[in-house]
Amino acid sequence: MSAPSDQDSFEHVDWDAIDSGRPTLSPQRLLLLVGGGLLLALYLYNIYVAHVYLVGTIEVNYADWLFLFCALVLVAYGGVPLVRDRSLARRLLSAVWSRPLYKAGGVGFAGFVFFGLFGPLILGQPKLHFVHAFHPPVGFTGQFGYTIECVGEPIPTEGVDFLCEGSLLHPLGTNHRGHSMSFLLVLGARVALYIAAFTAAVIVPLATAVGVVAGLRGGLVDDLLMTYADIQMCVPAILLYFIGYFYFNGSLLLLLGTFALFSWAGLARLVRSEVIQHRGDGHVLVARSLGASRAYVAKRHILPNITNTLVPALFHLIALLVLVEAGVAFLGFSDVSLHSWGMTIANGLDPVSLDRATPIDIWWVSTVPAVGLLLTLASLKLVGDSLRDAFDPRGAE
Repeated sequence: MSAPSDQDSFEHVDWDAIDSGRPTLSPQRLLLLVGGGLLLALYLYNIYVAHVYLVGTIEVNYADWLFLFCALVLVAYGGVPLVRDRSLARRLLSAVWSRPLYKAGGVGFAGFVFFGLFGPLILGQPKLHFVHAFHPPVGFTGQFGYTIECVGEPIPTEGVDFLCEGSLLHPLGTNHRGHSMSFLLVLGARVALYIAAFTAAVIVPLATAVGVVAGLRGGLVDDLLMTYADIQMCVPAILLYFIGYFYFNGSLLLLLGTFALFSWAGLARLVRSEVIQHRGDGHVLVARSLGASRAYVAKRHILPNITNTLVPALFHLIALLVLVEAGVAFLGFSDVSLHSWGMTIANGLDPVSLDRATPIDIWWVSTVPAVGLLLTLASLKLVGDSLRDAFDPRGAE
């Protein structure tokens, strides 16, 4: 006969964590309400009173306002739960640090977020220095004939007049306009961060809501939503963006809006299939038999069990849209003032920008943003995989 301590017992239920069925002012909603009010007041002040500046003389544009709202949503529904549930935060952190490869991805992702968020505030806008065009990075030399003024130490040679040595003033070199590649790398990270925030705060919640509703309701609702998803998947969002570009010119808002409307169908179908798989689970059926609403079942029983599928899909979609934006900018269909990584890569290969140089001579102009893009995509993939393991219920202790 087993000891009393080994006998089965009822699971302890935290009734305070159970929804009462009535709307409550949770910390997330309170933060979203207060923060949204402050953003709205600041936006109205910017329109009717005086310009709001991001840093120095850089005015806050529509993309900045959208990013601030998306950041507020992510802090409210991502940061607040982690602060309230320390065990979840520790589990996520331990998952990221569980393997050396995941750890490298976590460090890369943290660097991407930090430089994308604070880099432009610290460095400001890149300044034009045409006399420093095509200056080489630290540790390398470049032909003095490609730049008018050598910041580093000039090195006399036989074949050319001088070789210009790299300088700490421009540690990653400069482009054809004399823009420091360090500034361009940071500004490209900001564009990618805007895309990541918008994807996480708008596109993925929209796809998740459609997939959950279709999977739980079924019937005519499911048929209508999935028919629209099928139609949407037949119309590439990138094609619609190009059409919009010819009418409205390129902008980050146009890109985000196009993909917000026409890029969530695949993720919605993935969520729907996961919901259908879990809606017949015993705990779901018991909750429904006790009178739980569909919203309660979705929040308490369905979403926690599909998070391990949803999280890597989120990071995969972010990586895809970052790559799409870079490709669009590389082809020249973007706002030139954004200094996207794709546009910077193209500048290092454009014969008009090169003047007398060749892409090999000024290799750093294309290589620096290409490496930044590659590391960002790799870090997104690794972080998504590590969080999938952390959210997997079968792997929970």
